[in-house]
Amino acid sequence: MYTGESDYSIHYSPFRQDVRHVLSARLIWLLVVEATEKDVDGAMSRLRWNPQLGEWVIVSPMRNDGPFQERKDRCPFCPGGETEDDWDVLTLKDKFPVLSPESGVVPLNENVVMDAPGYGFCKIILLSKDHQEQVESMGDTQLERVFMEYLEVFKELDSAAGISYVVEFENRGAALGMNLEHPHAQAYALPFIPPRLARELEQSKNFWERDETCLVCKMLENELKSLESRIITETEHFVSLVPFSARLPYEVHIYPRDHVPSLLELEDRVLELGQIIRDTILRYSKVFDEVSYTMVLHTRPSFGEHPYWHFHVEFYPTRGSRVQMKHLAGLEIGTGIYTNDTIPEETARELREAV
Repeated sequence: MYTGESDYSIHYSPFRQDVRHVLSARLIWLLVVEATEKDVDGAMSRLRWNPQLGEWVIVSPMRNDGPFQERKDRCPFCPGGETEDDWDVLTLKDKFPVLSPESGVVPLNENVVMDAPGYGFCKIILLSKDHQEQVESMGDTQLERVFMEYLEVFKELDSAAGISYVVEFENRGAALGMNLEHPHAQAYALPFIPPRLARELEQSKNFWERDETCLVCKMLENELKSLESRIITETEHFVSLVPFSARLPYEVHIYPRDHVPSLLELEDRVLELGQIIRDTILRYSKVFDEVSYTMVLHTRPSFGEHPYWHFHVEFYPTRGSRVQMKHLAGLEIGTGIYTNDTIPEETARELREAV
């Protein structure tokens, strides 16, 4: 029975205590108490509200218990490990998730609460049963399987109760601290919109309301006619480029030419999207001694109407040059101001000429 004394109880926000929030506070309190009672041993992650930055933080110490591949001949994701033999692409529940549906849906009203159970979903997408088959070495058949799996996982999580945003991403390389070498991606279904995406949404909405057009469509139009080309590859429906204001060396964005809000509208072009993503990673493999990057699919939120949003893919390599790492230091971490040690036009040319 909940007593209100648990270390894992929900905390009221001390910043908003006016009468207008009393009823909503009472409702949210009851829902959170029910969710917190399920977490009697503190085994679940927590969401904590940062009032200075206006964003949620996931506190998940159990992630330290996640799998580590100590021996190259003993991979948990290879057939015969934690998986069966008969699959080409496979999606699994994360055994060490930062978010879990077990707590049930909890409304996140930062005007009322500052700490809540970590509701959400975490999945792992195994890109191939071949331990050595990375995206750049895949044939078109496997490539299409992979990106259809991205689409199907997004479709499933996007419709889940209490979910505000689904982010699919791939972390690759020892430089990122990846302790499992098997080619895999991840999907998180979040009960809030991530701050970086919230900023993008706000900028896109402001531009849409002011200029009555899509911000990304306008940016892409300008890039296609720029005299100093930052474009790497063009296909019938997609363009890859180094952004004019790239924050990181060798940062690459991939934009659909058509104005589409999510992966769902690209089902008939999913192979072509996979091909230009493969092209980008292949170019990284020619430029860097070690391929190491984060790839993130930037999609629209899971609720509401967002006609101004333009789906795209972003790559953030960990390298500042062929052999040097790019480390985020005081200016980037302390202020959010990025310093790019390269010139976007030059890195675009280098990536163009790499293949």
